[in-house]
Amino acid sequence: MFPDRLAFTLSLGFAALVPLACLAATVDGPYVVRAASQGLEAWTVETGDSAARKEARPVVVGGALTIPAVGSLPAFEVILRKPAPVAKDTISVAASVPLFVVADTHGEFEILADMLRAHRVVNGKLAWSFGRGQLVVLGDVFDRGANQLEILWLLYELEAQARRAGGAVHLLLGNHETMALQGDLRYLNPKYARTAALLGVRTYSQLFDAHSVLGQWLRTRPAVLKLGDSLYLHGGVSPALVERKWTLAEINDGVRAGLSELPPFSPAERERVEFLLGPAGPLWYRGYFPERGNTVAATMADVDASLARFGVRQVLVGHTIVPTITRLYEGKVVAVQVYPGHEADGREHFEALSIRNGQLLRALPDGTTHPLP
Repeated sequence: MFPDRLAFTLSLGFAALVPLACLAATVDGPYVVRAASQGLEAWTVETGDSAARKEARPVVVGGALTIPAVGSLPAFEVILRKPAPVAKDTISVAASVPLFVVADTHGEFEILADMLRAHRVVNGKLAWSFGRGQLVVLGDVFDRGANQLEILWLLYELEAQARRAGGAVHLLLGNHETMALQGDLRYLNPKYARTAALLGVRTYSQLFDAHSVLGQWLRTRPAVLKLGDSLYLHGGVSPALVERKWTLAEINDGVRAGLSELPPFSPAERERVEFLLGPAGPLWYRGYFPERGNTVAATMADVDASLARFGVRQVLVGHTIVPTITRLYEGKVVAVQVYPGHEADGREHFEALSIRNGQLLRALPDGTTHPLP
């Protein structure tokens, strides 16, 4: 958050020739956007003695960005890459490859990073240390918390580091990603509305348009991923989705079409997009948790039909808060979303799912794991 005592004014002056180390403290950023010159620029909100202002500098693919320290976490560097290709819908993975699954981090960068460090997914410098392991993030990085940008940059950088080590990072889209990219900012942390004003954009979503580095990257992520013999997604698979018999590629392409800046769609395309981004779509469906939403409870037959449809043995979901990671429907659905926060004594409250040789383990902030009942 910005200190209340600061009088925030917008300066459109550029700092292209000033090294980042020489600038005042970064309050928010960098956001890497396409400038009027068609080159990339990194925009930040910087604080001086009595004001906050916009700073901008040119950046290039292959260049490094410094993501400032947050709390006790160190600053880290990100290497900008060429525009990302569309992510795969199906990936084979051996049972011996360790997986680490988190859901719904909602801007809680410190809690997420502490969890990843405790379980040696990253090291003390926030660099990849999971070798050939794979990290899966079930969406909802955006909204509520004050450090969603840092999470996005961390995952963006870890994706490249993991690939070089033979591992992988899979960020899936959640409903809050699609909301933010489409301009629905009702859950946005107030910090980011101030950022948008200071950076001189009409809406915060403009900082993640299809021409920005992170906006382009996000638009290539899947909504549904078949990884090994399991299906990973944010919300769930509704009976209505199964009835439509769309492939994973058709589902993911439809969600991406909804995030496209090139409408209009044909009537059939519009129906598909509206369904996929609606309450029975894979980002919003709550049928596994009828007590938490206005929806009909999924039956065991519904779950079995979804597993058969996509050729998997289990579905892993976030989206709906559970007190602890929980098996549902005789273990055919695994609810992963334990909301990140703090206990009354200040300890971090969060859980992740560690999968080792097919065994599901509850991972806790203290670095311990416990078999999932």
